[in-house]
Amino acid sequence: MQACASDFNASQSNFTIQYTSTGSGTGKSNFTKGVFDYGQTDSKYSSGEPSFGWEYIPNIGGAVTFPINLKDKKTGRTLGSAIQLKQTTLAKILGGVITQWNDKEILKSNARIAKSIPATPITVAYRSDNSGTSNNTLQHLNSWAPSIFAKVQDDFSTAFPGGKPPASSIAAKGNAGVMASIIAKEGAIGYVDLGDAKGYPAARVENALGEFVAPSSASAAKNLANQTNIGSNGLVSLNYNVNKKGAYPVAIFSYFLARTDGKGPNGLGIRQFADYLIQKCGPQRAASLGYVPVAGKVLEKAKTLVRLAK
Repeated sequence: MQACASDFNASQSNFTIQYTSTGSGTGKSNFTKGVFDYGQTDSKYSSGEPSFGWEYIPNIGGAVTFPINLKDKKTGRTLGSAIQLKQTTLAKILGGVITQWNDKEILKSNARIAKSIPATPITVAYRSDNSGTSNNTLQHLNSWAPSIFAKVQDDFSTAFPGGKPPASSIAAKGNAGVMASIIAKEGAIGYVDLGDAKGYPAARVENALGEFVAPSSASAAKNLANQTNIGSNGLVSLNYNVNKKGAYPVAIFSYFLARTDGKGPNGLGIRQFADYLIQKCGPQRAASLGYVPVAGKVLEKAKTLVRLAK
């Protein structure tokens, strides 16, 4: 969004678009209050929807990654990108059910490197602020292991089993804060958007075909290309077990929040920017920044929704 706003402003002189990353919770709240002329969110409203006419416009896709700070006990080399996790195993780790990296369930999925995995305690790093990244992570965890993660919400801290974080956990603000916490703590794992992971070693997660797939723009795109259940309001109902070779399972869409009542400020500029995002900047810039441009049925619906923004 920041890159596209800069490109948009450089391409024309009629409007100046500003974008500040605040987290989805603040984005939705400030859009409702009229503090923001437009918003951006990775999750739908659960309450506090605007009283004026508005819509979701899916404008970018991506992946949630699970960075791991873990080293080979003999060589000291990083193991994060070699760790393979089944979906239920990942839920157990983040839920505080599995607490050691050399747990037999983890070793079973990692026979090739089992002897290198140390008996290091697991520390879970999570978002302290209301976050669409948290919401999407919880959507996937709930679909795979509802007995462990029963709640889907923007607040991760009360979604843990029992309603409170595990004893060995770290809360941090924003994806940048989560990444900093992981880097600083041996044995830590957390969740961040692929674009915010900046190449840090992350788990390979099992997909519906039983493949352990590394997060990337390309593997997330294989997932999102098969997401076609888009509602009239623009929200995509995700299939959490896409049956596609090479598809990374934890893929998400993000949404532009736009007014449709014609009573907000700068409606024309916002509509032009929304269109620029999905038709020009996304296709040109998304992959290099760790994201996925919207395409196919989702793109066609997004084009229709953009025309309603005013």
